[in-house]
Amino acid sequence: MIILLIIFIVHFLADFVFQSSKMATGKSKSLKWLSIHVGVYASVSLLTFIVLATLYGNILFAFYWWTINVVLHFIVDFFTSKITSRFWEEKNMRFFFVMIGFDQLIHNLCLVTTFFLLKEIILL
Repeated sequence: MIILLIIFIVHFLADFVFQSSKMATGKSKSLKWLSIHVGVYASVSLLTFIVLATLYGNILFAFYWWTINVVLHFIVDFFTSKITSRFWEEKNMRFFFVMIGFDQLIHNLCLVTTFFLLKEIILL
């Protein structure tokens, strides 16, 4: 499904490419930096909102999907960034990278699950 590929690519861009070092290191210690990170994530992920609204002709579906995932992104990063930063400070690189992978797994599960649930609820 091309839409899932688009969702994953935009997520990668929003969560990594457009994240500054200050956001990456600050989001575990400061709600300000977590909020900035999620704000950037929300802005970049508007691309997916536009694609979903265009492909499915339903702005409500796209809006709900985008809004839910921005909120979920904040919640997931609130917890995972604290755990990840602890491993970083302990120089435990194995579990640091395991946690980064786990964080991405949770994000991707959120993105896909909300897509299919909302598609089922709103579009069918």
